[in-house]
Amino acid sequence: MEVDERTEIDPAEYFNPDRPGRDVGPRRLWYPATVGVGGVLFACFANSLQRRPAFSGIQRHILWGAIGVILGITADSYGKRKAAHRDLMLYNYIVTHPEDFPPIERKKYADVLQSWVPIR
Repeated sequence: MEVDERTEIDPAEYFNPDRPGRDVGPRRLWYPATVGVGGVLFACFANSLQRRPAFSGIQRHILWGAIGVILGITADSYGKRKAAHRDLMLYNYIVTHPEDFPPIERKKYADVLQSWVPIR
């Protein structure tokens, strides 16, 4: 990992669309997994309303689970598109109005934190 020794940061760097994104790992599966499980639970609930065993008619569970996964993927992509659009608008505003966003001066922890000596 490379240490960044710059003393100032340009605020536009935070929203730059060319900046490489970070790997989100298993969090990218959050929406499809939770909404898919919700679809299976919906099928169980529908069976209980009809006074059937919870897991009878397994094809309904598979169908509602698949519909839930598709809805989860759609919701996730919609959220990412909306966030990318918002970041692009912020980046454009910051780039076109540099006088409103002066460079941020970096501070070290030694400059921010007060000295502390434990009393024993």
